[in-house]
Amino acid sequence: MDRNEMTRHARLAAEALMADVSGARAVLVATPDGFDLAHAGALPLDASRLAAMVSSMAALGDAASREAAIGQPHCMVVDSSAGRLVMRSVQWRGEPMVVVLLADTSALLGMVLNALNGVERSMGIA
Repeated sequence: MDRNEMTRHARLAAEALMADVSGARAVLVATPDGFDLAHAGALPLDASRLAAMVSSMAALGDAASREAAIGQPHCMVVDSSAGRLVMRSVQWRGEPMVVVLLADTSALLGMVLNALNGVERSMGIA
């Protein structure tokens, strides 16, 4: 794995999501073990801290999915009073990554999910 190339693709994906999703406030691309690869957007955030939290959320989603026998989780949504945090597990050349999109309440959840589903295609790895 070329970490520089992975980071470059992560940055391009973050920037593309920001441009493509109406209501997007920030995008974070992280490793499953909680390290920030890239982020974009105007929303001030501690990317390293959020990456660590998202890693824990992904582990909880995985455990809950396994317990409920519903298969491998792909996406999680936190729907809050002032916006949404939507995270999606993706692969880049066999390397797992987590893409997180923070959006305001004007963002349509279906559009956010569709954009996140297209991240692997946009990175040339689907």
